Amino acid sequence: MKKIAAILAFAFITITVSAQSLIPIKFGVKFGTNISSIISTPNEGVKNIESSAINGLSGGFYMEIAINDKWYVNPELIYSQKGASFTYEYTHDYDVNQSDVHKTSHELKLAYIELNPTISYKATDKLSLNFGPSVSFILSPDYIILSDKGQNDNLNSHPELPDGTYKEETIDVGINLGVNYYLSDKFLINSNVNTSLIKAGAISKLTNTGLVNGSLINNLEYNTYEIKNSIISFSIGYLF
Repeated sequence: MKKIAAILAFAFITITVSAQSLIPIKFGVKFGTNISSIISTPNEGVKNIESSAINGLSGGFYMEIAINDKWYVNPELIYSQKGASFTYEYTHDYDVNQSDVHKTSHELKLAYIELNPTISYKATDKLSLNFGPSVSFILSPDYIILSDKGQNDNLNSHPELPDGTYKEETIDVGINLGVNYYLSDKFLINSNVNTSLIKAGAISKLTNTGLVNGSLINNLEYNTYEIKNSIISFSIGYLF
C-alpha cells in the first residue's frame, strides 16, 4: 500500500507540474555506478565498526519537466545497489576463566528501488544543480560473513555463539544533492550524493560475557550497530 501511495503521489506531482509549462516534457534513461558506504552508530559501550566502500550498479527511468526556463522537476525511478564491507571486534568469554578477542569481517549488499522527485536549477545551458528527497524501498538485503577469527587459535570454534545478523528497514528516506552536465541536447553526465536521514537497518552480534562478579554465569549480550546509507553515484543519461 505504501508503495502504491508513493507511486500515485509521484504521478500526481508529474502531471500537475507539467500542466504549468509549455516546454515539452523529456523522457530518458540513466545508467551508472554507485560508490556506497555506511554510517554506523553502536550501542553504548561498544566499539564502532570499521567500514569501507563497495561498488554497485544503478539505473532506471528519468524525466525532465519544466516549471520555467530555469527550474525543472526531474522525477526518477531507479534501481540502486548500496552497502559496504566492514569489520568489528568482540570479546567472547568462557566459563573457565578464558576469553578471546575476535575480529570479524562482513559485506552488506542492499538492492533498492528509489523514487527521486529531484528539483533542478539550470545555472547555464550546460550545467544544472540538483537537490531533493529520496524514498527507497528495499528489494534484497544480502549479509555476507567473510571471516570470524579469534586471536587465540586454540579457542577459535564457538558453536554456541550465533553469527551476526542484519535486520533491514523496509523504507529508507534520504536527501539527494548533485549536478548534471549536458554533453548535448540528448546526453548528460550526472554526479550525485545521497545520504540516509533515517535508520536503514541494524547489525547485531550476540556475545557471551562469561564471568559476572566472579560467578560463572553465561550472560548473553547484543552488540548493535544502527546504519545509514551514504552513496556517491556517477551516471550517463540519454533523453529521447
